[in-house]
Amino acid sequence: MDLNELRNLDFQTIGLTSLGTRLVIFTFVFILIVGAVIYFDTMPQKEMLERSQNEEQTLLQTVDRKQRLAANLEAYEAQIEEMETRFGELLRQLPNKREAENLIDNVAETSLSNGLTNEQIRPGEETLHDFYAEMTYYLTLRGTYEELTDFISDAANLPRIVTLHNPAIKPNEDVTDDGPRKLSMKIEAKTYRYLERDEQGGGQ
Repeated sequence: MDLNELRNLDFQTIGLTSLGTRLVIFTFVFILIVGAVIYFDTMPQKEMLERSQNEEQTLLQTVDRKQRLAANLEAYEAQIEEMETRFGELLRQLPNKREAENLIDNVAETSLSNGLTNEQIRPGEETLHDFYAEMTYYLTLRGTYEELTDFISDAANLPRIVTLHNPAIKPNEDVTDDGPRKLSMKIEAKTYRYLERDEQGGGQ
C-alpha cells in the first residue's frame, strides 16, 4: 500500500488504485457504515428495549400487587364488616338529644352516691362534629380523696359514654378537725350525643 497513493486519492479513479489501497478504503467505508447503523438504528432500539423491560417490570409489580389484594379481598371485607359492627355498637352508646340532657344527672347522682357534695355543675357550649355533638359540663365537687377517686372510677363505667378531663384537686377551704380531710375538685365532664339527621353536616 502506497501512502502517497492514499494522500492523492481520486474517487473517480479509485478502481485503478492498488489492492491494498482499495482494501483500506473498503475497511474504512465498512466501519463508517457499521458505526452509522449502530448509532442510528441499534442504539435507539436498545434504549427502546430497556424502556420496554422497565415498563414490563412495573406492570408485573402492579399485577402482583393487585393479585395479592384480590387474594385478601375476603379478609378485607370481613374486617370492614367487623368495623361497621363495632361502629354501630359505639353509636348505640351515644344518647339522643333528650337522653344527653339527662345524662349529666347520672353523673351528679354518681357523685352523690360516692358521698361527694356537688358545689357547682355548670354547662358549657356544645361542639358539633360530623355525626356527633360534644357537650361539656364543669363540675366542682367536695369530698375525701377516696370519695373523689371512687367517683372518677364509677363515672368511667357509666353505660353511656362520659369522659372526664382536667381534674384539679386542692384542700377544701372549710377545714375541720373531725373526720377525714375534705378536698375540692374541679373537673370537666364531657358527654356525647348522636346528631339527628337534620343536624348533620353543620359541624364546626
